[in-house]
Parts: sequence; C-alpha cells; structure tokens
Amino acid sequence: MVETKQRKKVGIREVLNGRFFESDWFLRNRVLLLMIFALLVVNISVKYKSEKVIREMTALEDTLVELRSRSISTAADVMKLSRQSVILDRVKKSGIELETSKEPPRKIYVGKD
Repeated sequence: MVETKQRKKVGIREVLNGRFFESDWFLRNRVLLLMIFALLVVNISVKYKSEKVIREMTALEDTLVELRSRSISTAADVMKLSRQSVILDRVKKSGIELETSKEPPRKIYVGKD
C-alpha cells in the first residue's frame, strides 16, 4: 500500500488568486526562490550602473578629444608668437629701442679658483 502523491498542475488561475503561494512546493523552495529573486535584482542594478558608467566614459572621451585639439591649436599659436620676426614686430610696435645682435651667441666659461 504505497501512497502516491497526486501532483496538481499549477495553472494561471492558482497563481493569480494566490493559492500557488500556499502550495507545498512553494513553501519548500521559498529560500531558493528568494535567492533567485535577489540575484535578479542585483543583476539588473549592475546592468544599469554599468550603462551609466559607459555613458560617462563616452562623454569624457569626447571631452578629451576636444581638449586635445584645443591643446594642439594653442601650441601652434604659441609657436607663431615665438618666431623671431613676430617678436621684432611687437618690439617695434611697443616703442622699445631694442636691436638684434649682429654677433652670434657664445658660451661663457667660468674658471674654478
């Protein structure tokens, strides 16, 4: 006289009216189901966090490209301003009485006493 358990099929009606949560199967596996639910919540939150980080990285990369181009253009402007002809023109416009040296630069050696 072996007793066989009669398995009930769970239908949509049992889930919707809440009787599914009173079933033996649900009561035996509630810890497992709770862990699965917690892992799903963690997975979704990690996904949203990573998408936010990727958007921030993309914005920072765009800013970096813009700053690099600005740096290159500023370096080119500084190179233009440091040319000898530009410096001579600016000295003449400012009215300072400076002249360029006709002799090339020389090294000055200081002897040790």
